[in-house]
Amino acid sequence: MSLLDYHSFFLVGIKGVAMTSMAQLLVDAGKSVQGSDVKAEFVTQRQLDRLDIELHKLTDPLPAKIDCIIYTAAHGGETQFQVEEAKSKNLPVYSHAAALGEFFNQKQGIAVCGVGGKSTISAMITWILEKNHFHPSYAVGVGEIIGLSRAAQWRPESRWMVAEADEYAVNPSQIKHGQKLIPRFSYLKPQVTVCSQIMFDHPDVYHDEKHTHQIFSEFFQQIKPGGTLIMHQSAAMLGLDHSAEKLLTYGSLPTCQAVVGLNEHQSHRQAVGTITINNQSYPVSLTIPGKYNLENAAAAVLATLQVGIDPARAIASLANFRSTTRRFEFKGEKNGVLFYDDYAHHPMEIAAVLAALKESFADKRVVVAFQPHTFSRTKELFNQFVITLARAPELVLLDIFASARENNHGEITSDHLVKAIQQHNSQLQVSNLHSISNLATYCQSTLSADDLLITLGAGDIYQVHDII
Repeated sequence: MSLLDYHSFFLVGIKGVAMTSMAQLLVDAGKSVQGSDVKAEFVTQRQLDRLDIELHKLTDPLPAKIDCIIYTAAHGGETQFQVEEAKSKNLPVYSHAAALGEFFNQKQGIAVCGVGGKSTISAMITWILEKNHFHPSYAVGVGEIIGLSRAAQWRPESRWMVAEADEYAVNPSQIKHGQKLIPRFSYLKPQVTVCSQIMFDHPDVYHDEKHTHQIFSEFFQQIKPGGTLIMHQSAAMLGLDHSAEKLLTYGSLPTCQAVVGLNEHQSHRQAVGTITINNQSYPVSLTIPGKYNLENAAAAVLATLQVGIDPARAIASLANFRSTTRRFEFKGEKNGVLFYDDYAHHPMEIAAVLAALKESFADKRVVVAFQPHTFSRTKELFNQFVITLARAPELVLLDIFASARENNHGEITSDHLVKAIQQHNSQLQVSNLHSISNLATYCQSTLSADDLLITLGAGDIYQVHDII
């Protein structure tokens, strides 16, 4: 039997962005969905409320009449209590990655992978296809694509499907016991693969940068015959093997198939520049700042060109694209202070956000609030974090946000980061505020009209905006 032959699904860790998107796909397919997770509120809460899904504790027994279980790497993965119960009852158990593959491989798939940009590029491709009446199926790992009011949709009649392709492990706990790494995107067989940048980002499952390159190269071998690989110029320079018939690149180099140019003068909340394809330059004005978002747009334009959408039409469609939740998201203005939020949690992603702030908000006092995500990443990339964060105009940190899939590694803390950053740049104001509540107090007491605060990190730092 295939996944869609079952009717009543239970999703373990349903509040995660990928799992909430899976819940949406299943509901669209006419399935009954329940799930379990921790009590804390996630960025997916609005989506889950709209779907009216019954939620359970992770320690609750499985409800009656469930005939299929889907799990993620969080909360123990295959060894989680409810997953083990399902196995004992001989119920079918799918990882989220395998379940997504069941949907994706029914379509002409556009898979978006890489470190930094994959959510935004996926959302941009989806947006262009929607606005040009292609009405794709899609699954994007965000709380919401602003303006579409959902992050996933399953349309049985659609020809194309857009999905984020995540390189993380299906079951990271198995790797610790010497078993082979199975990347989440290994279940996808795309017609078009888009790859942003390739960086060492998961030290808990990858050995090093070389291992990371190997895993991406193996994924590029899964492109269907006659398919296309679209790569950021930095990823293309790695020379990784692939099975694509056509390789296209994007970036600022003149040899790229889509060349991005940033206009000298940028306005607040916008990125203004050009994208040149086949010697034809198109003006671009996005409602989100940053040259890296112009590069994301170039990737999306190349991808939708493979579907048959002219670059001018694709770029015109993006004029009203308002990003997604937690991707340079404008949260609001209070007492003249601008508040933004971004998911950036890798040094390279943080560097891109800092550059965008400098490009578009040079006239403002900018305060960066960063919450490191996972002890393993903070420890492994410590020096990169120090060098990157030391470039912030003003900086405050919160304590490290531990993933549900790791134990506390007390040998590395945000205090260590603060000390090292101060040693690297003695002129920078930097401190560890420890908690979200302290950050809210800090904002209310120290920010004034014409200041800007941006929160960065893959944890729960975004919740400070609701408090403020």
